[in-house]
Amino acid sequence: MKNWVVVANASRARLLESVGPPGGFRQVVDMVHPQSRQKGTELARDRPGRIEGTGHGLGSAKYLPKTDAREREHERFAQEVAQALNEGVSDGRCGGIVLVASNPFLGQLRAHLGTQAEKLLLRTLAHDYTALTEAELTARLSA
Repeated sequence: MKNWVVVANASRARLLESVGPPGGFRQVVDMVHPQSRQKGTELARDRPGRIEGTGHGLGSAKYLPKTDAREREHERFAQEVAQALNEGVSDGRCGGIVLVASNPFLGQLRAHLGTQAEKLLLRTLAHDYTALTEAELTARLSA
């Protein structure tokens, strides 16, 4: 079983497998979630609820959702990435996990990992390396 490195942010996740010499990686999956980059107004079907009234006071309240549409999309993508990791662990394809993700997304991703995947977690880094090339990524991760 090989170690997996997940390089992710709220809209893209690259799952890499360690191969060959130390620091060598092969891309297993490249997941893209374009909804995470859209504006909240484009994701929500309507405006936040309002009570029509004559002005201030009663009837002029605005009800906001507990989470906005973008946060929900980030959460969905975190579940998707965690599911891929959980399946890799349960199938025996993954021996250890290194998570490299942007800061708020790292917490969302860890929250959705199963107990077996959590046990195989070797290291976490709060960085966004999704835009790096293979060579740059290898240099950063080997250091």
